[in-house]
Amino acid sequence: MAFASPGPTAEELAAYYAGYPVHAGVSPITLKRYDALLDAFEPYRRTNKLIDVGCGAGTFLERAAARGWEVHGTEFGRIPIETCRAKGIAVEEGALDPARYAPGSFDVVTSFEVIEHVMDPGDELRRMHQVLRPGGLLYLTTPNYRCVGHWMAGADWSVVNYPEHLSLFTPRTMKRLLRQRNFAPLRIRTTGIDLMRIRYRKDQGCTGRRPIANSQEDLRKRMEGSAWLRLAKRAVDSTLSLLGIGDHLKAWAVKPLNGDRAGD
Repeated sequence: MAFASPGPTAEELAAYYAGYPVHAGVSPITLKRYDALLDAFEPYRRTNKLIDVGCGAGTFLERAAARGWEVHGTEFGRIPIETCRAKGIAVEEGALDPARYAPGSFDVVTSFEVIEHVMDPGDELRRMHQVLRPGGLLYLTTPNYRCVGHWMAGADWSVVNYPEHLSLFTPRTMKRLLRQRNFAPLRIRTTGIDLMRIRYRKDQGCTGRRPIANSQEDLRKRMEGSAWLRLAKRAVDSTLSLLGIGDHLKAWAVKPLNGDRAGD
């Protein structure tokens, strides 16, 4: 695991995130991925409540609400919060606070590319555990520190980017932390090689994201439009996940029933 020490001050974070982009528009390919995730979440639906920690402009929650989920979110910053509330999404400003919800309220807790932004990821998981019902699902994504993209980019790997990314995991350290916070890991996959990101240096910060995103989306469209490329992608992703070296780490874990411990 890699982490920042000492961490940024509140003033550093405020200055950095003042220019942070809010992506209200999402590609059709991403929407298809959201739908596939929501299909997989169906077996966990009991309370009918889902919360997305760090929900951005709320696109994933919109997709879940269209399927009948009661959706909630947390986020920082005026613009994304106003965007979510304009869509009718119940969003709380700031970090996830279990005191705002009844214990065990949610069937599913999601968090997309958020945990790397926090100084104390263990405390973040503790709070997620409190709001999740026994038997409920936690799904989170984060960059994989032990990945092909990092090896290829070396010291210029843009994911290592202070003060934005403060805690970076490997599959092994993510699994260990989940167990320490009394989650039972179901599976941890590592997929994809973010070739476009390698073209841009980490010191570009937020300003470098637009060309990265545009190039990456063009590549995704080409792959999505070809059956052979989709098949090749599945084969590559399976290999990357088996070796634990894909760029994107995706973790599935459940909160054990009846207070059972997740194990060591």
